[in-house]
Amino acid sequence: MTENALFRREGDVYLPGENAGGPWSPDFLHGGAPAGLLATVLEPAGTEGGLRLARFTVDLLRPVPAAPLTVEVQRVRDGRRLRLLQADLKADGVIVSRASALYLEQVPLEVPPAARFPAGDLPPRGDDEASLSEAAGRARGQAPLPLPGLHHTVRVVRVDGVDGSGRGRVWMRLPVPVVAGEACSPSVHAAALADFGNGVGQLQVNPGTGCINTDISLYLHREPRGEWLGMDALARMQPNGNGLVESTLYDRDGPVGRVLQATLAMPVYATKD
Repeated sequence: MTENALFRREGDVYLPGENAGGPWSPDFLHGGAPAGLLATVLEPAGTEGGLRLARFTVDLLRPVPAAPLTVEVQRVRDGRRLRLLQADLKADGVIVSRASALYLEQVPLEVPPAARFPAGDLPPRGDDEASLSEAAGRARGQAPLPLPGLHHTVRVVRVDGVDGSGRGRVWMRLPVPVVAGEACSPSVHAAALADFGNGVGQLQVNPGTGCINTDISLYLHREPRGEWLGMDALARMQPNGNGLVESTLYDRDGPVGRVLQATLAMPVYATKD
């Protein structure tokens, strides 16, 4: 990985870089950037004693500004087998995102075949690597989004979809650290990429209306392996303008977890507020 990280830490303050930006405004970050930052800050305390990240939920309360950020961590439940942490991401003293992370004990266990997670995989990854913005633009016959940011930083190999129909399958990787000088664990990598379910499975219900996600709920039943993470995303919408994106995550050995995102119909190019 290069050191063109999403954030640089100065004491207790995190300074976002250009790679953390979002597609709609140079003033706000992509949702995956604060998700990755919150997962990074929570991980040292969460994994003490060999516990593993099982669930990571982020509420995107306000647009996260491209400005100095701080994180406050609270231990909600601190047991030997289960640990629940909460973190508030603040900009100028205002909470802009809130995360909850559940860590569980790992116990060796023989599981009968009928109780195991079903086998499955994405088609093998090809060689046509591009940014997500470029891959989506090709699938839709459009130019990539012009603003720099995480949608250009993340590298993908498209399998199919990603064309605004509400379905997409890709292989993804984050080629830079979340925080400069700090290793990005497989779980943090998954947390940073989880927000892209709504991008990969973006549903454009008509030429002027797309969908924004208001949260991210990532469930991992084991830690991912390897540099690439596969995503199979499916979005659906009710006539009330509320919807859901369901994404299955894969690594080179099969399924590793799922992502759920609540969505809201919005005019194309609108921002979260």
